[in-house]
Amino acid sequence: MAVAIAAGRVWRPNRGLSQAAVLLLWRPGARGLARSHPHRQQQQFSSLDDKPQFPGASAEFIDKLEFIQPNVISGIPIYRVMDRQGQIINPSEDPHLPKEKVLKLYKSMTLLNTMDRILYESQRQGRISFYMTNYGEEGTHVGSAAALDNTDLVFGQYREAGVLMYRDYPLELFMAQCYGNISDLGKGRQMPVHYGCKERHFVTISSPLATQIPQAVGAAYAAKRANANRVVICYFGEGAASEGDAHAGFNFAATLECPIIFFCRNNGYAISTPTSEQYRGDGIAARGPGYGIMSIRVDGNDVFAVTAATGGPKARASSLSTTGACGIMMPLHAVGLWHLVSHQQELSTAPKPKGTTKPILESYLNSLFLGHSRYQLCIHQDAVRREKPQSNLNRESLI
Repeated sequence: MAVAIAAGRVWRPNRGLSQAAVLLLWRPGARGLARSHPHRQQQQFSSLDDKPQFPGASAEFIDKLEFIQPNVISGIPIYRVMDRQGQIINPSEDPHLPKEKVLKLYKSMTLLNTMDRILYESQRQGRISFYMTNYGEEGTHVGSAAALDNTDLVFGQYREAGVLMYRDYPLELFMAQCYGNISDLGKGRQMPVHYGCKERHFVTISSPLATQIPQAVGAAYAAKRANANRVVICYFGEGAASEGDAHAGFNFAATLECPIIFFCRNNGYAISTPTSEQYRGDGIAARGPGYGIMSIRVDGNDVFAVTAATGGPKARASSLSTTGACGIMMPLHAVGLWHLVSHQQELSTAPKPKGTTKPILESYLNSLFLGHSRYQLCIHQDAVRREKPQSNLNRESLI
C-alpha cells in the first residue's frame, strides 16, 4: 500500500516557518514514485551556508542541466481491499465492519439503484426535465458516508445522492425535489437532483462546476477557528478539477491547514470530454503533493477501500479541528476511479432509446467492476448471506 505524506509547516527557531513537502512511499518490491538517477551528481557542501536557500522549497544544487520529464515519475498506485470477485486480498486490511453497517451499505446501494431506475425512466417519459444517474458510483457514496459522522458537513456536486440516502434522507423528499412539487424543501426553485438538507448537514448542490470547492474550504476553516468537532468533505469530478476554483481551494486548504477531505470522483469523462483532452500527467491525485496535500488513489468500486481511505484522514482532521493544532495535518485528496456505464446526464431533449437490450460490455462491467456488484459477491461469501438470503436483502432495501 502506498502512502503519500506531505509534511506541514515545521517550526525552525532560526529560520521561522518553512514549508516542507516530503513524499514518502512504502511498498515492498514495487517501483517508487520517484526514480534515482545515477548520472545526476549532487554537490556536497561543507556548511549550511552553501546549500540552496530558496523559500518554500527543499532542494539540492546539481551541476548537470536536466529537465524533469513527465514520465520520470511512475503512476500513483490504486489502493483496494477486495479483488473483482469480492475476495479480501490482504486480511490485515479487512475492516471487520459490524453486521449492521455491512447490511446498511448494501441496502443503501440497492435502494439507490432502484431510485435511479425509476427517476431515469420518469425523465425519459418527460415527467421531469433533468436527471443524473449514479450507476457505478454507489461505492464511493456509501463507502465515504460510512466513515463520516452525521454532523460532518458535506459539499456535493451532482452524484452524491447516496450520501444523503445513507444518512436516511426520505425517498419522498428525493422525489419531491426532482418533481419540484409542493413537498419540495426548495419550493421548486432548483433543478432536479440539486438536493440539500440542513438537518443532515448536506449543503444544497449548485449547478456551476467547482464552486463548492472554495466554499467547502471556507467552511472547514471556520470550523477550525471555532474549534468545532466537525470535518468537511467536498465531492467533485475530474472535470471540475480543471476549474480555477479547484486550484484556489486546494492551495487555501493546504496553507490554512483546514480539516477537509477532497474527494474527486474520476470516471474518465467530464460530461462528454475524455481525460485525454482535459489534462496531462498522472491524473488528479498527482496534483495533491504539489500543493502539499496528503493524497491517495483509491478503487472507487471497492466499498471497503473507500471507507478506509476516508476514515483515516477524517480522524486526523477531527483531531486538528478540536485542538486547533497545526503542523502535520493536511487534507486528503481521495481520487476514486470507476468505470462509467450510464449517461453523464439525461435531458428531455436527448434522443430516446430504441430498445432495452443490455449490451454485452455493460453486463461484463456490471459483473466485474461496479461497486454494488462486487459488494454483492463479498456478501455472498460472508456469514451474513447464510443468515439471510440475498433475495430477502434486496426485498428489504425496497421497503
